Parts: sequence; C-alpha cells; structure tokens
Amino acid sequence: MVVLRTSVHKRGLGIPAQSKVFALRNEHLKTGGKRLSWEKIAPQVRNLEKEEPGWQVCRDSYNRMNGRTGHAKSNYKNCGKKATVTPALRKWIVSRLLLLRKTTHCTSAVLQRELAKTKHVRVEASTVRRALNLEGYWYLNRSKKPKYNKKQRKERLDFADVVMSHTAAELEKEMNLSLDGVVITKPPNELVARENFCYTDLLKIWRKPEEVSLPEIDGHDDYKNQVPPSRMIPLWGGLAAGGFAPVLWHKNRKTDAEEWAGAIKEGALQAALRAVNPGRRAGPWTILCDNEAFLRAPACRKLYSRLRIELWKLPARSPDLNPIEKMWGWTRKRLNKMDLADLVARRPVPGKMAYTQRVKRLLKTQAAQRVAKAFSRNLRTVAARVQKAKGAAVKG
Repeated sequence: MVVLRTSVHKRGLGIPAQSKVFALRNEHLKTGGKRLSWEKIAPQVRNLEKEEPGWQVCRDSYNRMNGRTGHAKSNYKNCGKKATVTPALRKWIVSRLLLLRKTTHCTSAVLQRELAKTKHVRVEASTVRRALNLEGYWYLNRSKKPKYNKKQRKERLDFADVVMSHTAAELEKEMNLSLDGVVITKPPNELVARENFCYTDLLKIWRKPEEVSLPEIDGHDDYKNQVPPSRMIPLWGGLAAGGFAPVLWHKNRKTDAEEWAGAIKEGALQAALRAVNPGRRAGPWTILCDNEAFLRAPACRKLYSRLRIELWKLPARSPDLNPIEKMWGWTRKRLNKMDLADLVARRPVPGKMAYTQRVKRLLKTQAAQRVAKAFSRNLRTVAARVQKAKGAAVKG
C-alpha cells in the first residue's frame, strides 16, 4: 500500500497522489496488458488524512491530467470571488482620497474604514485598492518637493532666467563651484535601530502617475534627523564641470565664520576650485551657494575680495537648483547600499574614523567624479523646468 501526502482536503488528491493514480492506471499498457480498474487503483492510494479516496475521485483526477506529461494544470489562482464596488462608490472613494491625502497619510486601510463608517459598506482593503486602480490611482512614491509662496516662486523664476541666459559653454566657464555642506550619518550600532536605519521605507501616496508635480500634494522635508556627534560626519564640498572636490571636513554639525575663514586661509577653497576647473589656477571665480551667514561674514568677504571670488546667491529653500545637492543624494544612496551589505553580512558597524575614510574613498572614485560632472551640466535643464513650472519645485 502506498501512502501519499497531498496538499488539498481529504476528498481531493494533490499532485503526488494524482501522479500515482496516473502511473497505476497506465503501468500495464507497457506490456500489452489491460489497465487496472478504478476499483483496484483506489485501495493503493491515500490522501493527506491517510484515508482511501473513492474510485470516482481517482477517475476524475486521472481525467484532469495531461495524457502526455502526466500533470494536471492547477486552477487555484481562480479560487475565491473578487469583491467589487459600484462606480458611484468608486467615485466616492476617490473624492475622499483627494480630501484626506492633503492632511494625512491616506492608505487603502484608511479608506476602507471611511467606507464602512460613512457608507456602511464593508469590503477588504484590497477591494479599495482595485477600485482606486480602476480610477487611475496608484500607490506611488510621494513627491519630495517643498511648496513656495508667490515671492519665492518669483525669486526662483528670476534665477532660472539668469541661468538660461547663458549657453552651456558659458555656464561651464562662469559657474566655477556649486558649494554646500552636508552631514553624513553613519548607522547606529544597536541591531534594531540599525535595521530601521538601513531599511527606511520611502513615503508613498495614492496618486495618478501624472500627478507627480501636483503642488497640493507636495510638502516633504528629507533632512536627516538629529543624531549624536559620534555618528555625524559633516563636510563642505563642491562640484563643477571638472568633477567633485571636498573643501572642509569639520567636527561639529555646523561650521562658523572663523572655521570657514581658516579653511580659505589654508588654501582649501582655492584647491577645490582648481581641482574642478582644470587649467585655471587663479580667479576670478564664481561660487554658487545658499545664504548661510558664515559664508558672508565680514572676515570671509575680505578673503573673497583678495582671491577675486564672487558668491552667486541661490533662491531661498531651493535645493533643486543647486547641483551639489544631487551629489549628496547620490552619496547617501551609495553609502546606504554599503550599510545594507554590512548588515546582511553581519559585519559590525565601522567606527567613526573608519566610516569617514569610507566616505572619502567613495567621493574620490571615478564614478563619483563622473556623476558630479553630469550634475553640473544638469543645471540648465533644471532651470528650464523651473521656467516651465513658473517657479514651482521641479524634479532635478
């Protein structure tokens, strides 16, 4: 007697038992004999409950099987009934979504509760998702662009007009450094906190694909949360047509006018300018930067004047118009991949000094220099998009 385990209920036969039925039914044909009857086959087969199936079950299983391959096609994917909602309810779900997504994280589960509470219709969250899909809405990455008031939009538009008044070649010669600071964060040592750090979920929102630039669903600040000094690696750097160069690695989260003036006196800023502007040894230089107070301190202004450095001010809260911001984003993504690889391989988190060396090595790679050059050239493209958006935030 053969006992076969199956994956279905006791009155049915799974794939192993079906295969056994097929073999028993056909085994005598090879020698010219007759097939076994279903009554003789059934006692030799057992289902998951170790019970003998009826001969009719064996017969039906055999008839469902392909005579050439000896396999039956599974129709399990068609099991279950998909609940649906009426077109009127779909319209109501969409209207509720458009209202709630402006003020809260509106998920299909939230809409499921709203539907039950307001319309007294109880369905699964998956049904709500299908209804939204039918109306053209998908759970996509949320836009990470800030909103701007009328004055800020005008400033951004004026800046974009100035950029577009230059040809690509002229801009390459006249914008000698896109400058900004960043605080790189190394992962925490504690396991759960480290997992949260490495597996940070992207914020998503229900929207149509073409709504990526819709201002009413903008509003996101992706600056890093406060971390202890032991996990901070602050630096200032810049890029231009010749690539990327660091300017200042400092200890505290924020630098100040004295520290920045010291970096200029030591030649760090000039060295960065020469590194990303091959063939140029001296000014005049133009540096694109934001309105940080220490950059424009009186002591620093004197040094700029001596070195023939002019600061080109960015509009307020406009990281999309500063090419170096994209470099920081690229750097964080690359570091995050390394952090995740360390976590999966169960390697300990590097110390601060070792992690700083990791960052320095990454920024010196050919890949880093290649993307820095590309980000520098992308400024005119972004400016054109800002013009088209009439000053609104755009995707770089």
